[in-house]
Amino acid sequence: MGGLRGAFGFAAALAIAAGCGGDGDGAAPDAGYPPVTLDHCAFAPIPPTARAGGQVVAGPLRAGAAEAPVDIPVSTALGSYTARANFLGTSGKVDLRRTDINGAFNPSIGVETRMWVKALALEAGGEKVVLLHVDLGFPYEGFVFDLEQRLGPDYSGKVIITASHSHSAWGQYSAHAGIGGVGAGRVQRLVYHRFLDAFEQVARAAIANAQPARIGFFFDGEFDPDDQINRDRRGENDALAGGPRDDNQFFLIRVDAVDGAPIAALPVFGIHGTLQDADNSFASTDAPGGIERVFQEAFDRPVVVMHLQGAGGDVSPVGHGEVDCAVRPGNPDDPCWTWLKNEGLGRVALPYLVAAYDAAGARMTDTLAIEMLTRSVELGPDPDTFTVRDGALRYAVWDRYTPADRRIWADDGSILSPIDEFNAPVGAALCEADYPVFPAGALAGTDELPPYGSCVTIDVAGSILGELLDLRFEAAPDKPVCQSTRTTVSALRLGDYLIATMPGEVTTLIADRVRAASPMPPDKTIVLGYAQGEMGYILTPEDWLQGGYESSINFWGPLEGEYLVERLAEVMAMAATPEREDAAEISADRYVTPELQDDFTVDVPAVAPGTIPADADLPDNVWTRTGPATRVQPLPQIERVSGLAQFVWIGEHPAASTPVVTLQREASPGVFADVVRRSGRPVQEGDILLAYTPLPLRPDPGEPRTHYWVAEWQAVPWLGSGELDALDRRVAVPLGRYRFHVTSPTYELFSDPFEVVPATLDVSATASGTRLDIAVRIAATKGFRLMSLTAPSNGPLPVKNGVFRVQVERTGGPVVQFDDVAGDAGGHITVDLGSDASAARRVTVTDAWGNTGSVDL
Repeated sequence: MGGLRGAFGFAAALAIAAGCGGDGDGAAPDAGYPPVTLDHCAFAPIPPTARAGGQVVAGPLRAGAAEAPVDIPVSTALGSYTARANFLGTSGKVDLRRTDINGAFNPSIGVETRMWVKALALEAGGEKVVLLHVDLGFPYEGFVFDLEQRLGPDYSGKVIITASHSHSAWGQYSAHAGIGGVGAGRVQRLVYHRFLDAFEQVARAAIANAQPARIGFFFDGEFDPDDQINRDRRGENDALAGGPRDDNQFFLIRVDAVDGAPIAALPVFGIHGTLQDADNSFASTDAPGGIERVFQEAFDRPVVVMHLQGAGGDVSPVGHGEVDCAVRPGNPDDPCWTWLKNEGLGRVALPYLVAAYDAAGARMTDTLAIEMLTRSVELGPDPDTFTVRDGALRYAVWDRYTPADRRIWADDGSILSPIDEFNAPVGAALCEADYPVFPAGALAGTDELPPYGSCVTIDVAGSILGELLDLRFEAAPDKPVCQSTRTTVSALRLGDYLIATMPGEVTTLIADRVRAASPMPPDKTIVLGYAQGEMGYILTPEDWLQGGYESSINFWGPLEGEYLVERLAEVMAMAATPEREDAAEISADRYVTPELQDDFTVDVPAVAPGTIPADADLPDNVWTRTGPATRVQPLPQIERVSGLAQFVWIGEHPAASTPVVTLQREASPGVFADVVRRSGRPVQEGDILLAYTPLPLRPDPGEPRTHYWVAEWQAVPWLGSGELDALDRRVAVPLGRYRFHVTSPTYELFSDPFEVVPATLDVSATASGTRLDIAVRIAATKGFRLMSLTAPSNGPLPVKNGVFRVQVERTGGPVVQFDDVAGDAGGHITVDLGSDASAARRVTVTDAWGNTGSVDL
């Protein structure tokens, strides 16, 4: 998790906060450590794989897709950056509010893009499977089994849940305290069940939508060679990878109805969701969501687009678009938000994705064989479990106290086995460098021996982090974190292709191992990361031993990743046979999701929900992005590009509902209709920001609160605006009257209408002989939307490639007008007056959209 650099990249702060000591030499044999036990954990057998027995047969394909947003309360902590933990500092804070759901993490304050659940249901030859995608930092294993149970026995072992890995998605849903808790905050029952309910709703809708269909695949083994979309971020393994190699294996799965109508498009490649850093406090789908949102607007109907993660563990996104952070639209101490980079990345990726989609359409089939198996895999606490490579690599005895021999590599460069440095019967993490964050949890005899020297046993780390982060750690010398002892893998055969899931941050080299172990060729083996669960970074033994950040975020040492590949390979082999096997026969018992509880209440009545206050009653500490709110309704007129419409109202506590805001435009006098994108979706998130302030910011116990909400829209064309989608037409949002439409389960509101009027262009001109050289620019100092892929979008920008009318007033002469003058990409125009241009006294420029500006010379 790039956020568990946020999660664990705060060693100094933790060491100071913990105040714990130790000499790192391990305990003596008589230290009294009890044997490691899992008696505190609740396990259950996984049910038999549905439809096991008989033969895999090809049959006519049926497919259905569906999507829906998830209503998670604003104030819920955002996941995957533990730098947002409030004991560490102010990442994401804009005021001193105290809210009740976020626990030890700083609260979120709004929504830039809503989180979506998307599903694709496939049926053929008697087999039925559901593939779900959700905007989360990582999935939780409990979701998979709990959803299977809700869908019934037909879907036992037939559900895949994948996550986008946005580092600004909601947290507080994972009962895995060691990964989910540290990375995403203390689990809340409300959040967990909101997600689970959405999974069930969308899965059932996709199943109900199934119709005769066709499927096609596209593969590119040299994806993005110029690093315009993703790039390598792990330099420690460059010698092993043959240089700074990232995930260059791209797949796209296309599903159409038999009449050619598109149903779903699933691009698969690895990329981190880290364009927004820990200072971002708005829920955002980040880079993966930006790719999806732009791609889905390439269709003229709603098509379910699901970007699935490949080997994203050591791959960063490439941002396109900038913000001048010296120009803060509100409080100069507020964070500098760069949400526009999400759209910029999507725009750069779009031509490639469209070409891949078209290529997949050239080779489609309506008949195929499908088989899917899901397996629960045992991890710790038995060291013999992790024996790999036919016994060539294994761990020595785990007894906590025997000092390591400090020899890692043989003379020939191979790893010495058995490995005695990782002496951690309850697991260990933070293995990155020389010195441990918590010396009391150091591995015996590894001081100053990277990467083992910084390892900390999970019982010690858990007891301290549990206190700091308000987590329910199973923290005692004999107790590993229960969920860390199990994980989940799946294999899904789709005709000649095989999808293999990995429960964590798949790195490039481990994806190579999966493809090498597959019964299908590499170009037909699709590796999905962030799927079915989360166990941190998954690396080869050699890669783990290079140290660095990625090595620090897993629990069972250098052999964990390869061990998991070998268990996955067994499932992949079963999926490729003609028989329908039962994966339960080779599965460990799964960890049962514990009984969850909420540690917050919403029974204090909200003040005046569903009302619009008067300007005079508006408190000065209602936070907006552009500074304290001074008016409730939008300004009556706002200019294109620079204009911002803001609307303030009073709503419910976020746990009751998050309001949905839609943009409407006047279609005929007094009649407003939703503004829709090319795909048919209404204009909502991404174009409209939603911010929240509870007042008083720090109430007394039981004191009622007023819940203020603010919607904000910048007057530029919305994503999916058809012919206006090009960035050089951001000056051309349709004129007219608009308003906000706010809906909630308990109220409905409309803002006052506001009129979008032409922009004022910034014009400058220089005389040279008989010519006037004119520059046309436009500025959006307080804007947040993308205007340029390269220059700051909130700074003065050229009006690119426009067509203009130029009027020149001259001393002692008539006005000269030039029509249809073409400007270049730099916003420059040249006109020839036919006489001395120094006589020009005023120049007025009007573009093709009616925006105008003048300059006196």
